[in-house]
Amino acid sequence: MKLVESDIKKFKELYIKYFNIKLNDAEARTKLSLLVRQMEIVYQPITEKQLAELFERDEKKRSDEANNKR
Repeated sequence: MKLVESDIKKFKELYIKYFNIKLNDAEARTKLSLLVRQMEIVYQPITEKQLAELFERDEKKRSDEANNKR
């Protein structure tokens, strides 16, 4: 992903808002690049089938936990 000046400007505004630290353009570009890369690595969309499997697993876990409390 190519970062444009408006991305850097918005990131700097948000960084000041949340951390009360002012970054120069180079610092902001570096931090934003690292953040974007981290999100690319961590975020992976799931299929409808995977989502259904997660719901089923969670429901089974809740059911098992409820049965163990009895």
